[in-house]
Amino acid sequence: MPLPKTIKWIFFDVGGTLFDDEPVYKYQENLIFDLLHEHGIQVSEQEFAQTIKTARSLYLPQYPNHLIWSYTEDMQKYREVMDAFQTHLDNMEHEQFRELVHPLPGIKDLLLDLHQRYSLAIVGNQPLGVRRCLEEENMLGLFDVHAISAEMGLRKPDFRFYLAALAMAHCQPSETVMVGDRLDNDVFPSRALGMTSVLLKVGPHRKQPVLSPEYLPHFTCESVHQLSKLLLRQ
Repeated sequence: MPLPKTIKWIFFDVGGTLFDDEPVYKYQENLIFDLLHEHGIQVSEQEFAQTIKTARSLYLPQYPNHLIWSYTEDMQKYREVMDAFQTHLDNMEHEQFRELVHPLPGIKDLLLDLHQRYSLAIVGNQPLGVRRCLEEENMLGLFDVHAISAEMGLRKPDFRFYLAALAMAHCQPSETVMVGDRLDNDVFPSRALGMTSVLLKVGPHRKQPVLSPEYLPHFTCESVHQLSKLLLRQ
């Protein structure tokens, strides 16, 4: 089944959709594991791996918070570990971060092709540094609208985030496709607002369960190749 003929805009999530964020998740998980031990909280690698597996299947706005809380369940101890975790992230050099973050194979070629047919937008929960990452990959200029949470003061899945992005693009929901890797942040809100939702089922969130019909994407792609076939289909 092709996309609706009304489509003029393609909105893209960033993490897990443009960039492979699996290495970032693994880095954060390893950091949390080490910090728990540094703060006297003993947990085996096997137990922690099971907690990670469970956590990745949940609809959590802040994934690391859940991992830390799972082994503290005390606000003071939680805050100690969380503060240490955040300090590590804040002190990470951009170059170190870029060693973890790379575009999904084939995504740049797809964006170049789509840029000839549609208007493109970034719609992502991202820090300000995402612009630099996109510029370094020669991808930022392919997007006509940049809806970035750190700049807007809103985060997905807040409907207001999507309404603001639609306003920035001067388009209607029926004219828009939302491509993302999460059922909660990308599929549910875009579908509820009348956009065409596309789930790119890759990365850390690929095993999220469908909680109800409202979370079903209109289209599901399990690779950038499948996504290209869908979006570039005549």
